[in-house]
Amino acid sequence: MVKDSPILTGVLIGVLADTVKLGVNYLAFLLGYTEVVFWQIVATNVLPEQYLHTASAVVIGAVADLTVTGLLGVLFLYFIQFAGLDFLFLKGIGFAMMVWVALMGTVIGPSLEAKLPQNPSGVFVTIVAHFFFGVALAVFTSFLFQPGEES
Repeated sequence: MVKDSPILTGVLIGVLADTVKLGVNYLAFLLGYTEVVFWQIVATNVLPEQYLHTASAVVIGAVADLTVTGLLGVLFLYFIQFAGLDFLFLKGIGFAMMVWVALMGTVIGPSLEAKLPQNPSGVFVTIVAHFFFGVALAVFTSFLFQPGEES
């Protein structure tokens, strides 16, 4: 663990996994499968529609996204400490899909639909990106967490 701290380790796992998620999203953006990047989607919670295509929306979305994914990394690490490392990849993918349903479906969904409507391929990109977020949670957890090192 990072300096024997499950909090720092979890934040690191979450932010590293977020980097993978954002890479998938940005690749899909470059290939034309989605019209926005995640940080614009996250910014729909706090900004009016006219600001969602600005640099400030990307910065605000980045701060919010990185904060949430750091917290998700901590939650995932504590879940793994409780549930164990067996079936780690399934646990990571399941955790990420639950996050997608909870955040994209209930928290961000209503404001996103009103301010920044997505086509079906854009929604599918968010699902695929969260799948890879779950895989990355498992990978980085397997590298950074060793059972018995809990503080």
